[in-house]
Amino acid sequence: MHITATALSARLSGRGERIVCLHSSTGSSAQWRDLQQRLAQRWEVLAPDLYGHGRSPAWPARPATLHVDAAAVAALSGPRPLYLVGHSYGGAVALQIALRHPERVASLTLYEPVAFGLLRKLAPRDAALEEIEEVAASVASLVAAHCLHDAGRVFSGYWGGARAWGAMSEEQRQAVAMRMPAVPRHFEACFRAAWSTRLLARLRMPVLLMRGGATRASARRVAELLAAALPQAQCVELQGAGHLGPLTHRETVNRWMLLHIDARLAAEPVAA
Repeated sequence: MHITATALSARLSGRGERIVCLHSSTGSSAQWRDLQQRLAQRWEVLAPDLYGHGRSPAWPARPATLHVDAAAVAALSGPRPLYLVGHSYGGAVALQIALRHPERVASLTLYEPVAFGLLRKLAPRDAALEEIEEVAASVASLVAAHCLHDAGRVFSGYWGGARAWGAMSEEQRQAVAMRMPAVPRHFEACFRAAWSTRLLARLRMPVLLMRGGATRASARRVAELLAAALPQAQCVELQGAGHLGPLTHRETVNRWMLLHIDARLAAEPVAA
């Protein structure tokens, strides 16, 4: 079921305690369809389309910070306790919600949250920072020139490899291109997430922090910094997976996520 009662559109299913699943840049709530189906057997699952994606409106006329999507998700979720799931940009938004509302967040289940501000604050001389700054600048320049397909090719090529863009269907490429105007905002927001280790240490809820063994240096380094800062982080590395692990290695990633959130569901078949 889709709901549009607040700024963001979202898929809602199941009943029980609430889990919120946050997608990556250029994705949508559909990214979590399989996981949502499993979780909805015992939980209420909310999967929003973030600003500029899916059925949600474009990014509002506000400064680009993680608070923009985080506030919209928090408003959509209501005052209930939350179990947050996030991939890439969605993982960074999940962390921002937890930092703003630690009393409401019961757990975090994250795959490579891209809080690049941690690189600027904690590892400013790391080559990984220069690498991702170059990609962000290239994407922003192409979007500003209204070359959205070229921006999509650069963005997907960085995260998914040189063949990623060509492997998409025309419909998929068009969807990515239409969402690219929000991506420079995502980069800017993630670079502004210069959280201190002292601030991150306040997140004492259980955290599953996943990363791919074949991921990009920028995502790997952020995951390493988070692993060192979060008190209750369980770290998992998936051999052979890259940054798009929740898409390319969906079954394995979902199983780890289920084990962290509700181990009962990891062994249960999906209801027909």
